[in-house]
Amino acid sequence: MTLLLLIATGSALAGPTITFPTKTHDFGNIKEADGTASYDFVFYNKGDAPLIILKAIASCGCTTPLFTKEPIAPGTSSTIKVTYTTLGRPSTFHKTITVYSNDPDAPNVVLVIQGFVIPRGEDPETTYPKNMQGFRLKRTMVPMLETKIGSIKTEVIDVINTNKTPMILSFHKVPAHVQVSASNTVLQPNQAGVITIKYMAQLANDYGKREDSFYVVTNNKEKTNPNNRIYLSANITEDFSRLTADNRANAPVATFSENRINFGKMVRGTSKTMSVTLTNNGKSILFIRKIIPDYDGLKITPANKTIAPGKTIRINISFNAGTFDGNVVQRFTIITNDPNASVNRLFINAQVSGN
Repeated sequence: MTLLLLIATGSALAGPTITFPTKTHDFGNIKEADGTASYDFVFYNKGDAPLIILKAIASCGCTTPLFTKEPIAPGTSSTIKVTYTTLGRPSTFHKTITVYSNDPDAPNVVLVIQGFVIPRGEDPETTYPKNMQGFRLKRTMVPMLETKIGSIKTEVIDVINTNKTPMILSFHKVPAHVQVSASNTVLQPNQAGVITIKYMAQLANDYGKREDSFYVVTNNKEKTNPNNRIYLSANITEDFSRLTADNRANAPVATFSENRINFGKMVRGTSKTMSVTLTNNGKSILFIRKIIPDYDGLKITPANKTIAPGKTIRINISFNAGTFDGNVVQRFTIITNDPNASVNRLFINAQVSGN
């Protein structure tokens, strides 16, 4: 019995193990005039194999993670330096950084930074930091966050005309699922106003994370001036909140045969295909809404995107090892109409070498 316990314990500890003493840092009040604020997230490798940070992705371009690409030996520590840009961002902030490593049990860890940026002077250049030929805006990146199908999400951008002449506002290449309007079609010198953006997720015919953009026209001869671009980001989801208890009892149920697929040993530059099965254990048709791989070398091919109750399909997963080296963990997401598990994240791992 003791021998079995030791074997089981040894198996559970095999491989690298990433551990963060803290995953959230509150900066408290920081000054916009400082330009940036940074914090070092300390982490340890408490496993018995080298730990490798594969990548770190911030939720916003205003946040920059910096980390070592060298393996972290067992029993040692390192840091991920996260820097937040405060210029032009007075207000409360809450940003996430997703850290991907070769830890098989925690292939991704989410870190959080938050705080409040104290604004500097109230001059137009500071209050409206984005400049489009004298037409100034508080921001050009607009996160719509979660947008439910069937609802309309609205955001506004505060603007001001700092030119000495009136400005006629118009917009170009606005997506079909977005409506844009200005509080004042003509802005007089030094007059402030707002741009209102209405996002209608149902018209996007999409699910999951989506990015769009449009142009503010300040000169009819340059309708697609890259400096005048407004960027939108959204996470489109179905609105399951309207389902009744009976609806949920008769809903589809997505059941995957596994959510971690081991591709075993692979040679760099080669491809391998494996598969999982997806069963609809519910009482109505299950639809695969969207498949989102995190890596271009992952190709996910379901036998069908419509699964009747009680039926099972096979999903082929093709992985190209590319130029990876060592233990590799990648993720893909499958979005379905299962109200209790609409977002399903599956992971693949492989041990890649040069031969």
